[in-house]
Amino acid sequence: MKRILIFTLLSLSVACGPQTTKQADEPQRIIFDTDLGNDIDDVLALQMLLNYQKEGKIDLLGITLCKANPATIAFTDGFCRFNGFEEIPLGYAYHGVTPEDGTYLLPTLEASNNGKPLLQPARTIDSALPEGYKLLRQLLAAQPDGSVVLIAIGPLTNIGNLLVSPGDEISPLTGRELVAAKVSRVVTMAGLFSDEFDFPEYNVVCDIEAAHRTFESCPVPLTTTGWEVGNRLLYPHKSILSDFGDPQAHPLAVAYCHYMEMPYDRQTWDLTAVLEAVEPGQWFGTSEQGTIRIAEDGRSSFEPSENGLQNYLTIPQERVAATLGALVARTTGKPIENQKP
Repeated sequence: MKRILIFTLLSLSVACGPQTTKQADEPQRIIFDTDLGNDIDDVLALQMLLNYQKEGKIDLLGITLCKANPATIAFTDGFCRFNGFEEIPLGYAYHGVTPEDGTYLLPTLEASNNGKPLLQPARTIDSALPEGYKLLRQLLAAQPDGSVVLIAIGPLTNIGNLLVSPGDEISPLTGRELVAAKVSRVVTMAGLFSDEFDFPEYNVVCDIEAAHRTFESCPVPLTTTGWEVGNRLLYPHKSILSDFGDPQAHPLAVAYCHYMEMPYDRQTWDLTAVLEAVEPGQWFGTSEQGTIRIAEDGRSSFEPSENGLQNYLTIPQERVAATLGALVARTTGKPIENQKP
């Protein structure tokens, strides 16, 4: 009977929309899910979030890692500490995808400056981090209703596992019920929605089952930034070499230079998700509302509908220069007020 009452109250809450207690001057509560260690844009996206945190624009509640490589734990912890944040909760997908080392995790962890390691992590694979979806449950259960924005910029392993998780010692609510109660919006980097290209997008195809779970089961508004958006916004390598001081003394610059042979300007796929999540509606256009579908081969499509909860970002040509400028400003930590759409 108690379970029925909880579900009934939750259903009424969902029908009326998330009820948030967030005030206009409060920082936006954010949970960040990343496959840091695959592409370099994850590192730039994390730097953006830590800069927003320094500015007091967000409250970064926790980071869940969906790349199943131990070095991603040490890198993420060390990178947060380098930026002055020592205790951001971390979760890890122990049975996740993409276990490869990649090209920048280990070299950056081994890098030093003036005889001291650039990254000095306190947490590693031996730190008994909670499973990614378990940390998501813990963080969400402790937040006010409708107050959290969830950003996911890698394979949707942790998000998919959250949505199908049952009630447990953390909360009697299922994962889907927790999301419905606590999350105001989900922003993902996943899929492709352009007639110019036709292939399964990386984050989707890496864990198709999790992508199906996410897009089919997410009970709150979901916006995704497709491959074609970040593909049009190339992060300038000159910023890497000039905006972070000595490039050999900043782990972001070191990682960027190890990811590919310099000079190169990299697509900003993951950065666009962070920008939209923290500054919604300011820099991008959006599709109409509808539903995102994932085919068996991982290709994505969109079905418009008046009652749909999902949409995807667009980037009109006239906004490209200003939006790229905003991405660079947020990554380098320039004052946020200096850039306007």
